[in-house]
Amino acid sequence: MLRAAAMKAERDDRFDGYTVAYDRDEIQFPVWILMLLGAALLYVSLAKASFILLLLSGLIGCFAFYSFPLLETGKTRLAANPDGLFIEGLGLLAWRAVAAIDVAEVIVRGSVYTEAEISLSEPLTIALLDDDRKMAPHRRFMRKPFYLRSGPKVRVPLDIFDRAPDDIINSLTRIWVHNRGLAVSGSKKPVQGGPA
Repeated sequence: MLRAAAMKAERDDRFDGYTVAYDRDEIQFPVWILMLLGAALLYVSLAKASFILLLLSGLIGCFAFYSFPLLETGKTRLAANPDGLFIEGLGLLAWRAVAAIDVAEVIVRGSVYTEAEISLSEPLTIALLDDDRKMAPHRRFMRKPFYLRSGPKVRVPLDIFDRAPDDIINSLTRIWVHNRGLAVSGSKKPVQGGPA
């Protein structure tokens, strides 16, 4: 246990470059409300001996458990340094394996969300310098700051981080171009908001 904590602290300290964490503002409040609601329903279900309320409190508790990483606001979720691009729960992607960093806008129920779409030129197993996909069993069911697409592509939602999406995309693109030695026009799609 102590060794795992030391490895985690070392992993968080190894990124002295550009780092991004979850935002501290409004995303924590719904998680706390879910935790309190789940605890209250658990208490009522045990007091009333109601199986339906017990199931409902378990469902709410599971969703609160899934969303728990949103409460860990100081932890690095996305980082870039000369070695590569770190995405928590995925690992360290080598810059040589990144083919493009593009902006993807996703519209959900009328709201526009900004995501970074990272296209890889190699399969994911080869592109990873440090594989973080093997994590503690209880962390496997928690929210991750990415999702995988076919192609191979990695999508990272940017609206939940503590920096503006344009700032994140511009910084990642600048670091990628600097460490890869390619011009921005080398990507498959135009990078919106990238360096001129």
